[in-house]
Amino acid sequence: MRDEDPIMLSVAPQYARAILAGIKGVELRRRAPRLQAGTRAWLYSTLPVGEVVAMLTIDKVVEAPLAELWGRYGPHTAIARPAFDAYFAGLDRGAALIIRDVQALKEPVSLQALREKGAFQPPQFYRRMGSDAPNALLNDSELHPAVQVAVG
Repeated sequence: MRDEDPIMLSVAPQYARAILAGIKGVELRRRAPRLQAGTRAWLYSTLPVGEVVAMLTIDKVVEAPLAELWGRYGPHTAIARPAFDAYFAGLDRGAALIIRDVQALKEPVSLQALREKGAFQPPQFYRRMGSDAPNALLNDSELHPAVQVAVG
């Protein structure tokens, strides 16, 4: 697999909805993933939804002390400060994935449909898709125009 291959990014359903609504432009992670700026990502809404719902671009990954992450990106995370603190408990640093160009799929692709195309297991966090059968199915999906989220 190559760095330019798309990834699949797993997020909880409430955060997937917030991304699609243009409310959430930053996805938080306890560790910074090794992703290049401009990485394309399929957005997988975890169970109980269990569907790929959008394609988006990871504009950049920022690793920083927690106070800096909250100060710069808190309003764009769609979570409250207590949830932020609980998520990062025990850590001094965290990562923010800055999201742009969110394009909802006109018809979400179910986990079942992905599994029918091959042995597919949704990632805990993210995984590169390569040229496997589920990626081919997703590439045939029709996308809505991009929604922009302004992240300062």
